[in-house]
Amino acid sequence: MKEKEKNTIIGQLLTLDLFAMICGYYFIDTINMFVKRQEWWYDLLVVLIVICEMVYNWLQLLNYKKKIPNLVVILTSVTLSAILSGVYFSVIWVNIQNKQNYQNNIVLALIWVCMLVIGNIVLWNRYKKNN
Repeated sequence: MKEKEKNTIIGQLLTLDLFAMICGYYFIDTINMFVKRQEWWYDLLVVLIVICEMVYNWLQLLNYKKKIPNLVVILTSVTLSAILSGVYFSVIWVNIQNKQNYQNNIVLALIWVCMLVIGNIVLWNRYKKNN
């Protein structure tokens, strides 16, 4: 049972990270498409579906609230870091397409990815320490 629990936590956390990054990416993409008056509702639909998946992963991870101290704070940090990473990846992609400067955005994206990795490590270490 313990191995299954570990795999569940890792799987839910990585899925949350992935979908939060996709949410950030498509959030900016939706705004860009709306401004250009193109078909933006597909991107908005992706954002809404991804938000539903993020909520589901949050609810699944909250089942381990008693086993991981400060779980809500850590999950909030991880989620925001992943969303902002996705936002900066989207900005970088748009700047590359428009042949604009994107080096500053790479630094910011890397900072948020590092925060995401640190948040995941903190959550995992707290789980291991209490189990």
